[in-house]
Amino acid sequence: MKVIRTKFPSFPKVKSDKLLGIKAKKRWQVLCGDRRHYRIGFYSPEYTKKSDIKILERHDCPEFFMLIKGRLSLLIIDEKGKEKVVNLKPLKPVFVEGWHNGFCPGGKFSGISIVVERDEFTTVYKSINELKGKKKGV
Repeated sequence: MKVIRTKFPSFPKVKSDKLLGIKAKKRWQVLCGDRRHYRIGFYSPEYTKKSDIKILERHDCPEFFMLIKGRLSLLIIDEKGKEKVVNLKPLKPVFVEGWHNGFCPGGKFSGISIVVERDEFTTVYKSINELKGKKKGV
């Protein structure tokens, strides 16, 4: 298990009323935000199948995901270790509170989701084995 605390400033300062630049083939990039409220970024995982995922994360607040390009799926595991895959659909948002990580079935970085989250939060990372109650290495 690993814990990371995200604190302000957690997003870059940008000029208002101007187009923002994004970087291609990048897992996570924070674009902008509003102090004490939210930050917005693009998420595009390098994993191409569920079995690639070994570590999942969970914030102490929900996250909003909405697919804007390609194919992207989220692996979500609940507190009982039950997993499900949510295949994101364009312009059909999902609000995620559970343990999660993503993969792009169409190839590395081929799907892009916009993500909205708080500007300050705590993230816990756990392995699939930890979440399923298995000993390390099992």
